[in-house]
Amino acid sequence: MMRYVLAGLLLAAPASAQEWFLHEYGELRAYHGDWLAVCDDAGAGPCRVVQTGVDPGSNAFFDLRLAAHRIDNSPDWAIEVMDRNMPAAALTELRFRFDGQEVTVPPSAWTVGDMRSANAADTVTIRDPDLAYDLVGRMKAGNRVIVTYAPMGDGDGRASFPLRGVTAAMNAVEARVVVRQE
Repeated sequence: MMRYVLAGLLLAAPASAQEWFLHEYGELRAYHGDWLAVCDDAGAGPCRVVQTGVDPGSNAFFDLRLAAHRIDNSPDWAIEVMDRNMPAAALTELRFRFDGQEVTVPPSAWTVGDMRSANAADTVTIRDPDLAYDLVGRMKAGNRVIVTYAPMGDGDGRASFPLRGVTAAMNAVEARVVVRQE
């Protein structure tokens, strides 16, 4: 019986939440499971949560990235997907599969580029607040998300991300933004 209680306590604990620290790049950061919470300008700038991955055999720091950017002065998020093999300007399909449930993103809902630059040829951003709200809710409830896109470009047309810690990371960012706005 004791091991079931212990197992329940471990499952209820936050996913490896760590304290905020100032990174050498001037960002305030905190790790939460597989996710990183980041606020620019030592915590005074825009905040986001990030999950990255590396393709097999790659020597890059990361080849794929899923990020949720908190939109200042609003409760909204924007979702950003990056895959080095994604021909973002040529995309005709974009789908998110959360633990078997699929969400198709209409082409009108994404833009090429990241939050800071339209020049990111391997990145798309979803700024529609209703769609982003739905995706954030699914991220918080899910275990894994697989993003698929077409055309595939030079890769396999998919980027997979674990969701362990995304809720804690988003909560940490939201708490930070609320404190900053007060």
